[in-house]
Amino acid sequence: MSANTANPFPEMDFTKVMSAFKIPAVNTEGIMAAHKKNVDALTSAGQLAFESVQEITKRQGEMISQGVEELTGITKDAAIPSSIEESTIKGAQAVKTVYQSVLANSWDLNDMAIKTTSKSLGLINKRVAESLDEVKDYFTNPVKPVSSPTKATDVS
Repeated sequence: MSANTANPFPEMDFTKVMSAFKIPAVNTEGIMAAHKKNVDALTSAGQLAFESVQEITKRQGEMISQGVEELTGITKDAAIPSSIEESTIKGAQAVKTVYQSVLANSWDLNDMAIKTTSKSLGLINKRVAESLDEVKDYFTNPVKPVSSPTKATDVS
C-alpha cells in the first residue's frame, strides 16, 4: 500500500464498532490525572527522603565534632602521668563513655531513618490505595462514548 491510499472505510463509524464489541470508552482525562497524582506522590516522597538525608548528614557531622571533642579530652587526661591502676580506670571509663555516646548516636540516626522511611512509604502507600480506587472507578463509572456527529440531512 502506498502512503497516498485513501481510507478503505470512509463511511465506517468506529465508535459504533467499538460499542458493538462492548469495548468501554477510555477515560483518558482520568488516567492522566491519576498519573499526575502518582508523579506528585513520588516527587513528595523523594523530596522528603532528600531532606531527611540532609538532616542525617548534619547530625552525623555533629556526632563527629562531639567525638573529636571527647577524644581530645581523653588524650589530655592520658598525657598526665599517673599510676597504672589510675590510667587503666580512666581508660576504661573513657572507652565506656565513648561507647555509650556512639550507641546513643547510632540509635538516634536509626530513629531518623525509620521515621523518614515510614513517612515516605506512607505517602506512596496512600497513593497506591487511591490509585486502585481510581482504577475501579474507571470501570464502574466509565466515560460515555462520544456520539457520532449528525449529518445535516438528519436534522429535522
